[in-house]
This record gives sequence, C-alpha cells and structure tokens, in this order.
Amino acid sequence: MNQNIQHKIDQYKKVAQRSQGSNPKPMQSKSVRVDGLAQVIRSQKDAENFMAELKSIVKRAQ
Repeated sequence: MNQNIQHKIDQYKKVAQRSQGSNPKPMQSKSVRVDGLAQVIRSQKDAENFMAELKSIVKRAQ
C-alpha cells in the first residue's frame, strides 16, 4: 500500500480512538404537540366565539 495512504489511515485511527473516550449525554427531544384549539382558534373573533360557546355550555350544565 502507498506509504502516504497508510500514514493517513493511521492518523484517522488515532483520532477515532481519542474521540471514543468522550461520551456525550443524549439530549431529550422536546416533542411538539399541536392541540386542536391552536388549529381552530386563529383570530380574536374565533376566540370570542369559542369562549361564548364554552360559557353557554357551562351555564346549561349547572
């Protein structure tokens, strides 16, 4: 094998051995949840309608 190539392979092996010693902690992924209200209520008017309907339902339930 070409001496230059063998030398580079040896260098890469040394670098790989050194980097194996560090064991980075895995990061917890933050799951993104999209709820139904966020998809439905897009404007102030939608929010007002939703709250009016919710108040009506609560009032009837009592």
